[in-house]
Amino acid sequence: MSITLLGTSSTPFAGTMSSGKLTKPLEGQTPEDKFLEYAQMTPAEKMFAAMLGQLGLTPEEFKAMDPDAQREVAQKIQKLIEQQAQNGGSNSPGQITDKTV
Repeated sequence: MSITLLGTSSTPFAGTMSSGKLTKPLEGQTPEDKFLEYAQMTPAEKMFAAMLGQLGLTPEEFKAMDPDAQREVAQKIQKLIEQQAQNGGSNSPGQITDKTV
């Protein structure tokens, strides 16, 4: 996606313009950037991020933790996954289920 400005010498954007393209995001990630980042995640990474969310953490917060704290969080996530597996997983709509008779 590019932004071209015809006939203007200044822009109302906080980012810098170079050859008609915004080279620096206005503030952090755009929704498109966030979506693309999520879309490129593996299913295991998506599940890990979801489990972090259940613990009230973001992947960025997890990465910023020291190794011991990361190990503790990973163990909590492992226990959550084991509990979900023992409880039969999720029964929410959209989940793949075995409907054999």
